[in-house]
Amino acid sequence: MKYIEQIKSLLLAFLVLLSIVFTLLIWNYKPDYELIGESQIDEVLIGKPKELQDVLKPYRLLYRQNDQFSGTVSPNVLNDFYSYLRTWQTYELDLIDSNLSNQKMNGILRKNNRVTMFFNDEVPLQVFSNVLSFDDNDVLDASFTHLIVDWSNVSANNQLQLLFLNTEKRLLFRAYADLLDTDQFLAEVIEPSGNYSPYIEIEREASRSLYVDQNPILSTRYKYLVDEISPDVFKSVVFSNPKIVQRSEENEQSEKYTDDISFMTVDKKNRIFNYVYPLAESIAPIPSSKLLVDSFDYVNDHGGFTLDYRFSTMNIGKHMTEYQLFLQGYPIYSKTTTTRILTTWGENRIFRYRRPYYSIESDIPTERAQKKLVSGEQAIEYILTMEDYPFKEVDEVVVGYYLMQDKEDEKVFILEPSWFAISNNESTHISPELAGGITDGLE
Repeated sequence: MKYIEQIKSLLLAFLVLLSIVFTLLIWNYKPDYELIGESQIDEVLIGKPKELQDVLKPYRLLYRQNDQFSGTVSPNVLNDFYSYLRTWQTYELDLIDSNLSNQKMNGILRKNNRVTMFFNDEVPLQVFSNVLSFDDNDVLDASFTHLIVDWSNVSANNQLQLLFLNTEKRLLFRAYADLLDTDQFLAEVIEPSGNYSPYIEIEREASRSLYVDQNPILSTRYKYLVDEISPDVFKSVVFSNPKIVQRSEENEQSEKYTDDISFMTVDKKNRIFNYVYPLAESIAPIPSSKLLVDSFDYVNDHGGFTLDYRFSTMNIGKHMTEYQLFLQGYPIYSKTTTTRILTTWGENRIFRYRRPYYSIESDIPTERAQKKLVSGEQAIEYILTMEDYPFKEVDEVVVGYYLMQDKEDEKVFILEPSWFAISNNESTHISPELAGGITDGLE
């Protein structure tokens, strides 16, 4: 019994030592977790990602020299112009007029030695700073619909005047940019405009002027074999966990994908899909610049701008942004299928994503034929003869392609060059050379 206290002391010392050993083991234990690297993430790319400048493009360049207009929609000319634009450093950006009349806006475009870039909708200056550099640290929280480059004094001081015109809000901003090589700019950007199509101004009493081709247009009618991107590929893009997504046939022309939280409906006849994530719906205000950038990033992150899609319009209240499909510099419209990518932004993520999943191999048409369109002035004269079609509400008259499916083969698309009247972002197919004239409104 006399050794009991000693045994207890030894046992206690052993337990304390054992506790210290276990503590040290726990502190120094490193579980053999596998590192999560980018190589483990299956990145899905539908097409090649683009730069913002590839999507934020105008639909026309209009030059004014010697009291004459000329214009072009050529993608090559536009790309060359953008290459100059990106080298300019602008400065002294200021608001110079906040209450422009229609007549004053017309006069701005009518002055000699100016070239105007026409955009479909208001472009936030903060977003356009990705294309054109601004010297000021804080770019104005404003937007524009037309960018006018004035080279009147460039030979004297190597300086350009840049006018940012917002026809919707009747605002005019001005900035300046210095040229490094004035002779090169004049030779490569200005002088070629003498070979572009002559344009005329159509003045209207209560509205802004319209600008259209002065002469009849020789164009090309195309047939293309349509290529499709499987909706299953987009399933891997829009759903956070594609493995649990269930697919069901609605009918012969429709199917649905769902993960019980979001869903994607597919219209197989018109080759479009509509994805919705209901939980993300939001009415919280979103600044226009953030809305446009978030929309662009979402589509571009999976290479979704598979063809020449350009920013078309933005509804800030509804958080909607649309991108219009172009081919060879001309917009494509259709009554049977969509020719736009539409996004609706929600609570920190996409709420709705609607788009076509077809692709047109623009370099390999299966068939082509020449077609002659009437002049812009004749197209407008035809509109004026139509009853219940208010000419004063027409925002633009342009040449584009009317897309339709071949009646004999649904895998073939026909692209018919035509005149279109644009009102409130809606396109109306005008065919003055055909009996019946104006057809149904298009998207």
